[in-house]
Amino acid sequence: MKTGSIKHARQGGPGRRALANWAASGLLLCAAIPAQVQAEDAQAALSPSGEYSVYETEAAQTPPMGWNPWNAFRTDVDEQKIRGSAEALVNNGLAQLGYRYVNIDDGWALQRRDDGSLKIHDTMFPSAVVDGHPNGSFVPFTDFIHSLGLKAGLYTDIGHNTCAQRWDATSPNLPVGSIAERQVGSMDHAEQDMKTIFGTWGFDYVKIDACGVADYAPDVEPVQSGRFNVFPPYIVRGDIPNSDPDAVEALYADLGTAIKEWGGDDAVLSICAWGEALSPRWGNKRGNLWRTSPDIEFHWESMLRNIDSAVDRTLYAGPGHWNDPDMLAIGHGDFDENHLTEARAHMSMWAIMASPLLIGYDLRDAPQPLLDILGNREVIAIDQDAAGNQGVPYRDGEAMVVVRTLAGDGARAVVFFNRGDEPVSATVDWTQLGFAPGSEASVRDVWTHENLAAAKGAISVDLGAHEARLFRLKGTPADADAVWLDEMPGRINVAVDGIGNHSLPEGWVPARVAVAPDGSAFVSQGTSFAKGIGLFANSRVEIRTDGEFAKFDASPLVLNGSGSVRFLVYADRKLVGETTVKAGKSGKISADISSAQVFELVAIASSVGGERPPMIAWADAKLQR
Repeated sequence: MKTGSIKHARQGGPGRRALANWAASGLLLCAAIPAQVQAEDAQAALSPSGEYSVYETEAAQTPPMGWNPWNAFRTDVDEQKIRGSAEALVNNGLAQLGYRYVNIDDGWALQRRDDGSLKIHDTMFPSAVVDGHPNGSFVPFTDFIHSLGLKAGLYTDIGHNTCAQRWDATSPNLPVGSIAERQVGSMDHAEQDMKTIFGTWGFDYVKIDACGVADYAPDVEPVQSGRFNVFPPYIVRGDIPNSDPDAVEALYADLGTAIKEWGGDDAVLSICAWGEALSPRWGNKRGNLWRTSPDIEFHWESMLRNIDSAVDRTLYAGPGHWNDPDMLAIGHGDFDENHLTEARAHMSMWAIMASPLLIGYDLRDAPQPLLDILGNREVIAIDQDAAGNQGVPYRDGEAMVVVRTLAGDGARAVVFFNRGDEPVSATVDWTQLGFAPGSEASVRDVWTHENLAAAKGAISVDLGAHEARLFRLKGTPADADAVWLDEMPGRINVAVDGIGNHSLPEGWVPARVAVAPDGSAFVSQGTSFAKGIGLFANSRVEIRTDGEFAKFDASPLVLNGSGSVRFLVYADRKLVGETTVKAGKSGKISADISSAQVFELVAIASSVGGERPPMIAWADAKLQR
C-alpha cells in the first residue's frame, strides 16, 4: 500500500489540465422538476467529458511556508522590518527548513494613477525609488529577497479597495488622493496588475483579499461619508443566500488566468475570502491555497474556530491546493513564550491538516523556545509530506484524534488533541489507522524526538488541558494489495458536490472522509461501515490513479431521502461499472480500472424530493493493485 508521489500524470493520460470548472456546469436541481427530467439533466451535467477540474500548477506541491508581517505589524510596517525578518529566517535556520516565502501584506500601494498603474508607498519602501520609474519599482526589494535564496510575495484585493482602507482607517500607510486614485485593488485591472507584480517586479506569490467586494456597502460610514464609492457587496459575511459566490469566483478566476500568464506555473495564488462565498468549495479550482475562516485572533477559541473551518475538508486539499485556516499565531497572546503547550498544539494541528505554515511574528528578536517549535524538523516533515494527504478527524467530546496517511507503506501521523480546559484521554484504533488486526506499529513522539514502545490494536493518550501529542507511526497495512480511498484523499478532487450554490447547515461539509456530510456514520439496515467517502447524490469525484491500480470495489449506500441513486464508475472517461441503490439500502459495485490515469465516481438521484439531494456514501471503497 503505497500512496507515493501524487502529482498529476505528465504524459500518456488526461491528468494534466488547467482551470476548467466542471462545477460551473450548473447542477442546480429543483424538486418541482419531474424526476425523469431531473435524472436526465443530472446525467448530462455529470457525465465525464472535457477537462478535469482541479487547478493544475507546479507551484505549492506541498503547503507553502514562510513569513507574513500582518500579525506582527498590521500596516505599521516598512521595508526595514521586512528585510530584517527575511534575514532572520536565514540566520536562525528556518529558511533552510522550508520557510521561504517573505510576503508584503496590505499598505504598500500609495495610489492608482490615471493610466491604471500602481504607485508604491516609497516612504515605506525607500528602495522602490528608482530612476526612470516614477511609480517606483519593487525590483530592488525582490532582488534582495531572491539573493537570500527566498521567494517574495505581495498583496492585493479583488475589489476596488483593500481591507486596511476599511478596517485600519487611522493607519498612516493608506492610499492617498481622490476616490479613484485610492482604488488600489485589482478590480478592472487584473491583467495589468498581475503583469506588473509578476512580469515586471518579479514576485513569486500573491495574496488576494476580498474586502473590496464585502465591506463597502451603501450603509457603512466610510461610504456614507463620501470617502469611498459604494460597492453593493458580492459577499455578505455569514450569509450565502444574499452573497454572489459566482461573481466572487469569477474575479479570482480572472486573476488566476493572469497570474499563470505572467507568473508561470510556479506562481502561487493565495485566495483570502475567509471561507465566505463558498470559497472552500471552489478554491481548489482557482488557487493554490484558500482561507477557510476569518482572521485568526490570538486566543484559544479563535484557533479552535479556525481548525473547525478546515479539519473536515480533507477531500478538498492535495498537492498544489490547500485548505488555509490562516497564518500561525505562534508568538502572540495564548500562543506566546509563556504558553508553549498551546503553541505546540497550534503547530501540531496545522501540520496534521497539511496547512500552509506562514509565521506572523517579529522574528528579529524571537525567543528560542518559539523558534524550536516553529523549527521542529519532524513536525515540518509531516506538514510537508509528499503524499499531500490532509488528516482525517475523529471526535470524542473535547478529545480529537486526526490521522494522516503519509508517503510510504504503513506510514501515518496522528495528533491526539485536547480542545478543552480539563484533562481527557484520546484513543485511535487500528481500523482508523488502516493497520492489520493483531499487528504491531512503531511509535515516535515527534515533539520529544523519542521512539516509544510498539503498540498493538489501539493507542490511548492522556492529555492535559490544551495539550496535543503528535506521533509518527509505522504499521502493517490491513491489505498489502489495496488502498482505501480514506488513505489517498490528496488524489481525490470533488468536481461536482451535488448542492451547487446552496448553503448547508453549520458543521456540514459537502464531501467528507469516513462520515456523511452532516457528520453521521455510514449505516445501512443496521450494518455500519467504517471506511469510505460521504457526499451528496448528483455528485462527481475524480481520483488520480496514474495507472497503478487494477480494480475498484465499494459498497454504495443511500443514507436518506427516497427513490434511488445510480452509482457509476468511469475509467479514463469510459463507463466501467454501474449499480442502482434504493434509499436506505446498500449495494455492491466492482469495476476494472486497469491502467486508468483517472477514474471517476458519479452518483445520480432519481429525484430530489427535499431541500437538497440525498446523502450517499461510497462505503468500503478501495483500489486493488
